Amino acid sequence: MDELIKICFEKAKYIAMKYVKDVDIAEDIAQLASIQLYLNKDKIDNSKVNSWLFTVTHNLCMDFYKKKKNNREILVDPLELSQHYSYEKNKIHEELDIDAYDFISASDKKILKKYYNENVPLAKLAQDFKIKSSCLKSRIYSLSNEIKLFHLITSDVICFKPIPATKLTKNLNKFISVLLKALRNNDLGSMKRYCKDAIIHQSIAKIKIKSYETCKIQIDGVNEYRLIIAYLDFQSKIGIFDIRFLITDSRNIQVVEMPIFHKQVLIIDKKYIDPKNAEKELLTRKGLYNNKLGSVEEMKEKRIVRVIQTRGDIDEK
Repeated sequence: MDELIKICFEKAKYIAMKYVKDVDIAEDIAQLASIQLYLNKDKIDNSKVNSWLFTVTHNLCMDFYKKKKNNREILVDPLELSQHYSYEKNKIHEELDIDAYDFISASDKKILKKYYNENVPLAKLAQDFKIKSSCLKSRIYSLSNEIKLFHLITSDVICFKPIPATKLTKNLNKFISVLLKALRNNDLGSMKRYCKDAIIHQSIAKIKIKSYETCKIQIDGVNEYRLIIAYLDFQSKIGIFDIRFLITDSRNIQVVEMPIFHKQVLIIDKKYIDPKNAEKELLTRKGLYNNKLGSVEEMKEKRIVRVIQTRGDIDEK
């Protein structure tokens, strides 16, 4: 095994340890990743070895959890991720490999390396690159969030809100704007760029949106996601529907299927929780309900929750 494979084995092991937390398993995964690298080394661009290795190792870790049928129970803690990939000057991890992020341009990589890895002051960096300090600070913030979003998505975190100042967030906001306009005008033709080969259910005609409220992204499988949209209808009732989609290499949205309705949607009575703090109090850092008020069945029995929408409601409209 040549020197490159040995180096990649250690990198793969380091990545795997962030997911499996077991040295023996991490080494097995790293061995598999290294073998795949060796078999494909002639096909991989040298500048993309790190990103290729990260993706393959991550996928092997997810395969490990899927085989145990508990991958949605044992997942990377987003808090740990935010600490490990912290982009404040004094908290950046010394082994963060900026070259691994193919979605960042070569010029921006130079800026991040200078700022984070070489500790060049912002003012000096702005002078060297002939950029206003305020503009440079904004660019570094945006790039750091892009990296954070990349790790949130690839870590298989269950649920998270779009991160500001990222291309995906901008594309997501644009997509939602186009979607709302299309629904209000009953004109899905305006969504052709997003819906090529998508499954569009007839029930979409039954969605009547008075005001858009919020959205979240949820992992839905290998390279697939769900956009959960909450809105108010013209009777001021809450409505929820999902859109299954892919994220392209350029961070664009590609719809796979919509709309998808849940068997039932529950809401907690306001007297049991402050709606403003509900998410903070009732969800784990993985976006899962923490059972603070009991199981779903227990909450139903105690009438802590009530059903606000069922699939049958949609069918009856």
